[in-house]
Amino acid sequence: MKDKVKGLLLGVAIGTMFTGGSVLAANYKGLDVVFKDIQIYVDQVKKSSNSAIIYDGTTYIPARTVSKALDKQVSLDGNNLYIGKQPINKNITKAQAVKLVKEKYFPKAPSQLIIEVDNTEGNTYLIHAYEVVIDDPNTGAGHTATWGWYYVDMKSGKVTSMF
Repeated sequence: MKDKVKGLLLGVAIGTMFTGGSVLAANYKGLDVVFKDIQIYVDQVKKSSNSAIIYDGTTYIPARTVSKALDKQVSLDGNNLYIGKQPINKNITKAQAVKLVKEKYFPKAPSQLIIEVDNTEGNTYLIHAYEVVIDDPNTGAGHTATWGWYYVDMKSGKVTSMF
């Protein structure tokens, strides 16, 4: 009995290899590429050499090689490739985020209005604008009255209202 099961499993495995391989071969498309060492010139002055891939009439070389040949900085930020002038990578500070909310939503805010960073969510500050209202001056008991909640993007400084 064990030999029959082993034989069956071996037969299925071999059959899968043959049929799977033929399906893979039928769907395979080869790429006709050429790998070539090239010399890089800028204004007819040789700057460097590097390996390149030539595919479908287009030459592909590393961005860093191009940036060095042009004597420019290169960086990748998310899906953005920068060659030359680089973006400012400094995040907006909490104080700057509060100032941006004040300027956009409360340019003439009363002195009792409190605007502060409540939390950080990823690359976003969560800003709370509120005031403390004293209900009973004898005991000092009171409550907070929220004026609004705001998001400030740490990279761009874009301010949006939560509501």
